[in-house]
Amino acid sequence: MLGPGSIVGNPLDAGFAAVVDPSVYMKSIKIMIDDPDTDIVIIDAELPKAPHELRERNLRIVNEMAGQANKPVIYISAMSIGFTEFTKGLRKSLPDIAVMQGLDRAVGAIKSLIEYAGLRKEVPDIASSSKASARAVLEKTLKAANGAAALDEVASKKLLKAYGIPISKEEVAQTAAEAVKIAKQIGFPVVAKVVSPDILHKSDVGGVVLNLASAAEVKKAFNDITARVKKLKGKPKLEGILIAQQVKADLELVVGASLDAEMGPVVLFGTGGVDIELMKDVALAGAPLDAAEAKELIARTKAGVKMKGYRGKPALHEPSAVKALVGLSNLMADANGRIASIDVNPFLINSKLGVAVDGLIVLNNAAANKAAGH
Repeated sequence: MLGPGSIVGNPLDAGFAAVVDPSVYMKSIKIMIDDPDTDIVIIDAELPKAPHELRERNLRIVNEMAGQANKPVIYISAMSIGFTEFTKGLRKSLPDIAVMQGLDRAVGAIKSLIEYAGLRKEVPDIASSSKASARAVLEKTLKAANGAAALDEVASKKLLKAYGIPISKEEVAQTAAEAVKIAKQIGFPVVAKVVSPDILHKSDVGGVVLNLASAAEVKKAFNDITARVKKLKGKPKLEGILIAQQVKADLELVVGASLDAEMGPVVLFGTGGVDIELMKDVALAGAPLDAAEAKELIARTKAGVKMKGYRGKPALHEPSAVKALVGLSNLMADANGRIASIDVNPFLINSKLGVAVDGLIVLNNAAANKAAGH
């Protein structure tokens, strides 16, 4: 089939022969479609902008071959901007061939198609490896929520801790004096945070104060947060002020989970803290997760690269992040659709430990759907 001037080293290029004899071009396409070792056939060609008997006929022949094939047959058009109403109508009459617009976008879409084909097609039933004691805490916590849209930070962290997710040292104070006592027991520096089921984003209302290094600073933070909350519209319920250990972090992570309408429980990992929106460095995986799959999820992110010890820096405590991801996976499985999302941001990690210093669990109920505008 290869004519004079063809490059033998590149058998996919019919060269001058295809120009002189269009039948060679069509035979080449047929051979690739029929070849059992060819998984996908990609044709770089422009569709006619106006009626063209030969090109239309060839397209219909390829469409017929594609309909009988057990593989995708794709046309890539680099000149999609030139598509006319005639071209659009012609495309609709060729149901067995895909026409993609733009080389870069087309190749990216084909790559995604190939990756999708490699995914497991049968997702196993969610199997939790949690302990009976953890499941008992879950049931007790959900019952105590009494229809609330979300759990407050204390209840969220208690549930996370039951599922093996490392939590910072902390305790709720009802008075400034009690806050100082707790801070001294934990050890300075500490963090003060408002505890209220009605306040989901504490920083937005001035409900978080960091780097408290003395009793006087703790007392002031307690009073300041309390005063700010009392001035808020809607009079949110104040359940106390959380005094927590301030962990020195080499990296801020985000770990979380959500209930996807189609995929079911999905677990998230990536760069967290204030950089979460800027970096957009997150990866997702369907639950359930075991430790090996959690490590694979971590490795798909820039945060995972840093955790290995980037540019001479010490490696960070990966086991704590793995434990958190597996714990979240188990929690979502045991909740069986009753939890909509879990947001642990930041999850602070250094070379010796990793801990969740914040946690928000949104429930999947009428109150939560109303708050989300559903």
